Amino acid sequence: MLDWAGLDPSKVERVAQMLVREACGATSIDGSGGDRAQDLRHDGPDGLTIFEIKSFTKHTNSSQKRKIASSLKRAVELHAPRRWVLVIPLNPSAAEMVWLDTLRKRYPDVDLEWFGLDWLDGQIAGRESLISYVEGAQYTLLRRAKQHDMERAALTTGADLMQRMTDLQRLGDTITPYWTWRPGDTPWGPAQIFTPQRLEAPEEDPVQLTPLFSFPADDPEAQAAANRLQHVLRLGGDVEIPGRFIEHLRVTAASEATQRLLGEPIQQASQLRLISIPDTTGLPLRGSLVLERQNGKPGLSVPFTFTERVGGTAGRTLTGIDDSGLLEGRLELEDGDQPAGRFEMNLKPLAGSYPHDAVPAVRILAACAAGDSLHFRLGPVTFLSFTANLDAPEDVRGLFHLVAALEVLQAHLGTLVPIPAEPLTDEDTQELVSMALALTGSPARLPFTGLSVPVPPGGIRSFLESIPTEPGVLYGAPNTVKVTLDGQRYEVPGLAFWARNVVLRNRAELEALADDDTAEAVATFSSTDETNIVMIRAVDDLGPEYRRIIELADPS
Repeated sequence: MLDWAGLDPSKVERVAQMLVREACGATSIDGSGGDRAQDLRHDGPDGLTIFEIKSFTKHTNSSQKRKIASSLKRAVELHAPRRWVLVIPLNPSAAEMVWLDTLRKRYPDVDLEWFGLDWLDGQIAGRESLISYVEGAQYTLLRRAKQHDMERAALTTGADLMQRMTDLQRLGDTITPYWTWRPGDTPWGPAQIFTPQRLEAPEEDPVQLTPLFSFPADDPEAQAAANRLQHVLRLGGDVEIPGRFIEHLRVTAASEATQRLLGEPIQQASQLRLISIPDTTGLPLRGSLVLERQNGKPGLSVPFTFTERVGGTAGRTLTGIDDSGLLEGRLELEDGDQPAGRFEMNLKPLAGSYPHDAVPAVRILAACAAGDSLHFRLGPVTFLSFTANLDAPEDVRGLFHLVAALEVLQAHLGTLVPIPAEPLTDEDTQELVSMALALTGSPARLPFTGLSVPVPPGGIRSFLESIPTEPGVLYGAPNTVKVTLDGQRYEVPGLAFWARNVVLRNRAELEALADDDTAEAVATFSSTDETNIVMIRAVDDLGPEYRRIIELADPS
């Protein structure tokens, strides 16, 4: 079998495309000009199938999941496929299956499938020509070694493999006394790590890596990459530069032996990632973010901890989080006679978090307005102060209303209500906010001016006799109002619907059916002055100024 994790990501994607094309009759889409969210497609009798290829060989993190979900969203919007298949050299974990199920609920009209490591291994098994294409000359030499009874070199058993690895590692360690290569795992996947064999290696046998970049002035992507690079060099951080902007890498060592270990001085790179080494001196630094508002409203604060510091040629960058881990802050400080700074706050994805944890973080972010002051304080002492340069985006304010409504809902129900992963429609969000307003004692105006009430067979005549002809108050208090979030149904008690100046609009229609004991009917009520229906807390007595014209039955 192929060692998929050991292959270059572009080669993984190329091999996967070849296997899908041959196994499924799909057509590859040239992505040089943008593949429009379709690596391969197949138009069959059952509809369109789109294949998305990913080279991830470690279990997916949240960023990778967002990329996959974004590709699926674009594919659905652009092509409306009947079937969408993720092809990835990775068998799904239980958590990834749960995540895939949330995508299935989000796109119920699309069949979602996962072609993982087992599928790829099954397709490539026995395909000698394809394996040779992937592994190149080494595969051919291995076959020839076996043909000449060179089993030791060809690694025909597991014991041979372990011994051979040990022997090769020991042999590699003799190339230079200062450095060696060690296989290992990194936050970005498996890698060969250039490792010192002795503490004095960096001083006695230093190694220098010098990239030569090319950022054409007429290429916006090139200029954006150049700006990111300069920013990280000045203040520290993490930046990736695509290979098309790298002329070459010059890798030089002080000793000839270490140069042999490194290889040719001039090397090509498909991608270069620069990561500043963190400085944890004096960290973590625990304090509070305090928002002081110009509009006279009370200030807000959240506990906040700076956890990491990196530096560059002109300053440093500190990053931190609030107690919930959902609010991230990034502080950039530039050196100089008059030090300048910039502080940026962002929210992590909230899906699966609990509202009571998320509300403080979302509230302070949503409350920010241009001109407000933000301070980082240790107890009563202010260490840093900033002025907000713009208002919080409307979508953040809307998110706060949703999360706050969910907090009210879970407090009312006495049970935890996770923030849903599946996006809510504007209508569903408004319904939750209205419920929260009503539960906290504020009438919530609903987006309609009437109600429909089913009338059971044989009950039309008595129903009509109970309804006055003049306008009156409509009040309905069902046992529960039902809400579904991420497939979980919640039954919310204690709510009612109320409207004033309501009349029965289809009385004549019901009169015509009144003597038919088998007839089913629907009574339609609406306001005479187009006043909206209001959601309120259920009460036992509305007061003498209200006269009920009908009690709504529980729809369940």
